[in-house]
Amino acid sequence: MNLFFSKLTGKLLSTEKMERYIAQAEAEIARYRRVEASAELAEYKQLQETVNSAAFRQKKQNLTQTKYKTTSCWQTLQELKNLQKNKMLQAYLQVKESPQLREYLAFRASDDYIKLSDKKLVQQSPDLKNMLHFEKSAAYKAYLAYKDSKVPTRYQELQRLVSQEEFQKENAFWANSKRWLTTEEHVMETRLKQLQADNDIMFFLSKNEKDVESKEIWTRSFADEMQWVRLSDSPWRAGFVYKNKNLKQQHSFANEQQANNGGRNTGSINGTFTLLTKREAVTAAAWDSKKGFVNKEFEYTSDIVQTAETFRQQEGLFMIKLRCTGNIHHAAWLGTDSRLPILTLFHFNGRNIVVGKTTANGFNGTSISGISESQYYIWSLYWTRNEMVWYVNNVEVYRTSADLPKEPLFIALSSFIDAKQRAQEGKLEVDWVRVYKQ
Repeated sequence: MNLFFSKLTGKLLSTEKMERYIAQAEAEIARYRRVEASAELAEYKQLQETVNSAAFRQKKQNLTQTKYKTTSCWQTLQELKNLQKNKMLQAYLQVKESPQLREYLAFRASDDYIKLSDKKLVQQSPDLKNMLHFEKSAAYKAYLAYKDSKVPTRYQELQRLVSQEEFQKENAFWANSKRWLTTEEHVMETRLKQLQADNDIMFFLSKNEKDVESKEIWTRSFADEMQWVRLSDSPWRAGFVYKNKNLKQQHSFANEQQANNGGRNTGSINGTFTLLTKREAVTAAAWDSKKGFVNKEFEYTSDIVQTAETFRQQEGLFMIKLRCTGNIHHAAWLGTDSRLPILTLFHFNGRNIVVGKTTANGFNGTSISGISESQYYIWSLYWTRNEMVWYVNNVEVYRTSADLPKEPLFIALSSFIDAKQRAQEGKLEVDWVRVYKQ
């Protein structure tokens, strides 16, 4: 499959954009779930329900549109003011407990009261004059007007009411034209607006949960960002893996020109795994299909590493970002303790790149051209129960549903020089490996 035009037209995303897309997708899922579980979102939902309720809206309308003059507080104060301005009532309040009134009432109840009808006697007696003067006074008339009335009692009730702290607070609230700003409801409304403007809340509300769930079906089951220093500190082990544990694992093959070097040709520098194939004369074990293991002199060394002890998986999404130099074999693949099957994520054979699978029925795959093996690309295998799909960055390059493996496979990285190749040095570089499980 030629990816030249896919790259030229932009259908094939750059590796940088592809990584950003992957990182963004993972970050968005993590952020969505973090916000979903946050106290702020719970508060937002509660406030939204409260602030948008009919009861809340009605209360706000009442508090913001009610005129102070229509309130019971204002009416109470006005009633009290009117009574305070009532001169006759005020006269009654002054006279009702006065000694003058008590003296007059006592006189009125006595037998001497009849003397007030005799003008001659009144003219002769200062006391009778005083009694008559009081009887005709405005104060006594006020007393007569209100002595059986409920108005004085109401006046006293109003005085007690308006002197109470509770009434004064309520009156101050309703007298304030900006009373809404002093309420708990305004605090809730303001807090809701703050939360609505919160970046995390806005992000959460902008996402469709089904879209998030569709991405979230994948969870990382394995990841190596190559931040280790020694191979022993990594998930990788050097050598081949066989069902028979007695078989030698550190070896090469008689039809190859390099000796696998027990992991000594590998390392991680600044977060990049490097597997070197270099000119180096050694004598090492090689498997000969006719003779078995033999010692062979090699002019080159290289390596193979795998995750057989630390990680295996059946089905899922396998991704690796790599590049290589040197026209020899460089490969990233999935394998098992048996010779087959092999699922090739990437294989540069010195001429071109191939992906696919090898089973007892042979190799099925495709050749990739139009891109350089010396540039970083993300090579992926999407493996389900029913099919396998290979990708370069975001472009599908091969698909098959035949002869699928039925067992967990480990990840392997290797470089080698076959007998027909012109031997030379080379380098396989891996930036990261990530595996997801559905």
